[in-house]
Amino acid sequence: MAWTAHVPLLLCLVVVCFCARKLYRRITDADRNDAFWASVPTVGVPTTGLLPWTRAALYAITGTSRTALEGYGRFCKNNNLFALPSTGAGAVVAIPPSLLSLLNRSESQVRAFDCQIENIQPHYMIGDRGLYENILHFEVVRKHMTKDVGYFAASTAEELHVAFSDVWGTKTGEWTEIPVFDTCARIIARASNRAFLGLPLCRDETLLEQTRLYANAVYLGSAIITALPQAMRPLLGHLIALPAKRYLAKCQEILVPFIQDRLKLWRERKASEQPNDAVQWMIERCSKFDAGEMEPTRIAQRLLILNLVSIFTTAYAFANCVLDLYGSEHRDDFVAGLRAEYYSVVQNHGAPTTKAAVDRLYRLDSTVRESLRLSAFGIITLQRIVGDSGLDLGDGIHIPGGVRIGIPSQAIHFDASYHENPLAFDAFRFSRPFEGPEGQRRQSSDQRLSVNIDESFLTYGYGKHACPGRWFASQLMKQALAYMLHHYDVELVGKRPEKKAVLNMILPPLDARIRIRRRT
Repeated sequence: MAWTAHVPLLLCLVVVCFCARKLYRRITDADRNDAFWASVPTVGVPTTGLLPWTRAALYAITGTSRTALEGYGRFCKNNNLFALPSTGAGAVVAIPPSLLSLLNRSESQVRAFDCQIENIQPHYMIGDRGLYENILHFEVVRKHMTKDVGYFAASTAEELHVAFSDVWGTKTGEWTEIPVFDTCARIIARASNRAFLGLPLCRDETLLEQTRLYANAVYLGSAIITALPQAMRPLLGHLIALPAKRYLAKCQEILVPFIQDRLKLWRERKASEQPNDAVQWMIERCSKFDAGEMEPTRIAQRLLILNLVSIFTTAYAFANCVLDLYGSEHRDDFVAGLRAEYYSVVQNHGAPTTKAAVDRLYRLDSTVRESLRLSAFGIITLQRIVGDSGLDLGDGIHIPGGVRIGIPSQAIHFDASYHENPLAFDAFRFSRPFEGPEGQRRQSSDQRLSVNIDESFLTYGYGKHACPGRWFASQLMKQALAYMLHHYDVELVGKRPEKKAVLNMILPPLDARIRIRRRT
């Protein structure tokens, strides 16, 4: 995977960029909120020696997780906020779960969009302002991939069968060693694009590979640019973005003719004769705006953005779920229980090719939610930039405008007051209370599912900015896990690799390997 080669480069570049940022800040004396920062308890900053904040921020390249866990235990558990250094975004104020409601305030008070712009750097990495100022592609997800998520169940189930057969193989009786993340990403990419693009493009290996490289380049490039001081970004940003633009051009060579054909079909056919898929929904939504939105290159890039934000995260989650399940000391019991549930659902409700059948896989849903809790993507998440007027929290606490705030979600997920034995993977943590006839009568209404968000489960966000695609991602992961459990025996090669953090992200399990054997 390209990520493996790029992580050391990213670390080196971040160190260089951070030193440049510190020099720039020293020259301009730009921080107008020094009084506020002096009043906030900080974690992870040495109290002795030279350049304590510089040393702390350099440590944050790989140490943010440890710092956040310490700060959460000392301060957030007592409903207090604290500050911790970051390498790219400066200091961040971590707020306790009791203040989660702050995230639902108006955009003028807590700016989610500005924070996303800072994190993704779309001016350089995407280029076309219309693509990130008018995010109609996410409106398509909100409208169709929540309410209509069951529409995709049959086609994604079919694609998972073909993808698993191609990537993991069909030969029974022999163990084969494979990389987890790479193969899971290929399977998820094909099944997701069955919904986004349909046949035959979802099986176009050239497009899938160029899309993967494009996503890698965007994530890597945005991380580097974010670490640069503002004055250096115009000089280096476009240069850093060149690999992403090269892969984008390769993707568009395949996608644009496809979009042109679909636009022609859309203009010639009656409404009742149009295909009912994500491309069609995107075309119809774009047609509500000016003619520029109907340009094939722009529609193609909107589809690529959906790929970028959805497939990587779903593949990340699926790969970690496989590792968490088969790396557990209770894996044999968990696998047996999951297979028993699968066979019962198939017998009574049919194969998981319908939403109704998938929704009956409660143990499997618990497994997905538990893995998302234990192996989430970020450390300090749901970040916002405080609006110009600041935030008054009471008790004389005022957070000035321009300060970045966030939720220590990883630490919340590891909090024993929310979850018993929180560092252990318990596949049936959320389904066990509903085992037996009495519990099953309450299960459909009372079990906390993988799509349900609360103050103790924040993987998919919180409040009005929660991930709109989580229903599709959850359904797809459950289908993939069900197929895997039915058709394959799985063993880890060695122990589950320790999770590695870089900046504010837990890296995907790049080096983990498993052995698989086809069962049926």
